[in-house]
Amino acid sequence: MKTAYKKIALAVCLCAGLTGPDVEAEEPPPTKDWKNLTINDLSVMRQRIVTSHPGAIDSNNEVFTDWVERGYLEASQLSERVNSRKDSQAVLNFYIAGFKDGHVGLNQPDQGNSSWAGFILEMQGQNFVVKQLAKNWSVPLPPIGSKVISCDNKSVREILQSEISPYVDRRLDLKSTWLHLAKQLTVDDANYPVLARVLSKSCLVVLPNGVRQNFNLLWQEDRGQLDAFLRQPQPLQSLQNLGGGRYWIHVSNFMPSAAENASLDKMLDVIKSIDDAKLVVLDTRGNRGGNSLVGTEILSALLGSQMVKSLDESSAYAMWRVSPFALTTLNNALTTMGRDYGGNSEAYNFVFSLTRSMELALQEKKDWLRQPSTSSVDQEGSRGFNARGFKGKLALVTDSFCASACLDFVDVVLSIPGVVHLGASTSGDTDYIDIGSQVLPSGAQFWIPLKVWRGRARGNNQSYDPSFVFDGDINDTAAVQKWVLNNL
Repeated sequence: MKTAYKKIALAVCLCAGLTGPDVEAEEPPPTKDWKNLTINDLSVMRQRIVTSHPGAIDSNNEVFTDWVERGYLEASQLSERVNSRKDSQAVLNFYIAGFKDGHVGLNQPDQGNSSWAGFILEMQGQNFVVKQLAKNWSVPLPPIGSKVISCDNKSVREILQSEISPYVDRRLDLKSTWLHLAKQLTVDDANYPVLARVLSKSCLVVLPNGVRQNFNLLWQEDRGQLDAFLRQPQPLQSLQNLGGGRYWIHVSNFMPSAAENASLDKMLDVIKSIDDAKLVVLDTRGNRGGNSLVGTEILSALLGSQMVKSLDESSAYAMWRVSPFALTTLNNALTTMGRDYGGNSEAYNFVFSLTRSMELALQEKKDWLRQPSTSSVDQEGSRGFNARGFKGKLALVTDSFCASACLDFVDVVLSIPGVVHLGASTSGDTDYIDIGSQVLPSGAQFWIPLKVWRGRARGNNQSYDPSFVFDGDINDTAAVQKWVLNNL
């Protein structure tokens, strides 16, 4: 799929630790009334969406505006059953999940500990397979490679779809969603609690030898094993010489700190200097999105600026919802860009100009502000500038967390003729992007996107599915590298 890199490269994501203004809410009461706190949180979330989210005034998205109100009513009804912080978070997540947008989110401090049944599932094809086991458990566990068919006489798919998905992720048309939901079957996740969840008591399993067996489940609070199974490791952003003209580039961090920016400068210089490369693998595992300019610089350093410029144009452009919240977020972004890139940098100047335009748009009481379409690729001073460019074989590795600026990067890489895509299916994005956040009455941090893409080639919540699918541990770099090289 061809896409307009020059425009997408401008998606300077504002999600790297930025916060908008705190709500004008009272401090949480000494004795937590979680029911009323949930009601207050929902009210603030709805109001922030109505006044600041582009979807609230987007005539092209009636589904969004319907859920703003219908979802609010449904979540408000659920709040009558809230008795704890865990219940409260479940209700807030229920409202958020209904937007089917990874850029609408919540971070709840001190959410407590997760519990689990001692094993973790992974979806392989249409099967739910045991992938990870606890080191020690008080009851027998199904061995790795076993297929879980049902729990408490309900199919795994039914449980995930009807009981868990409404509180976690409703984008059931994405393969990445099922990959993530599969892990939730045997985990009572503190980050994604389900309101009044009834934990399964037993599961029917097909063992690797084909024998069917019932396993009684014992749920226990996590004692430090679970995090390694659920978290997404982030490999160090670096260039690795594998020998024989083969290079592996970890494109894992689009939210670099000032120190990491210094390391990025060195990496870009090395990329521009390699002259024996026959194969380059761009590995996005661990990339959580951030500033698309980082992807611009890496690709320009590798492929050459002229190659990047030559990618097809499209009519894609971005529109910001004009609001005081957006202006505050941009001002915070300006501080971040100045700290991490310097006051004379392309990133800083871009956000500075956008911030001044937002101020003017507010004064003129406009609803929308069109984002400028000047590209960093046109700047000769770009850190990634390379006049030569790599002409060998190119491969791309993705995982199921790739979204936001990571997807922008994938858009471009997959538009290059001959590139080979390997790994796991990516996540997807709506047309809404670039977030701002605020603190809710309960102390949770809520974030929403502030702009919308128009005419983007990649569809709403469209993922990319690789030609070669890795069925091992996608976080095992050594195993992934060996597998990738064997398939190229």
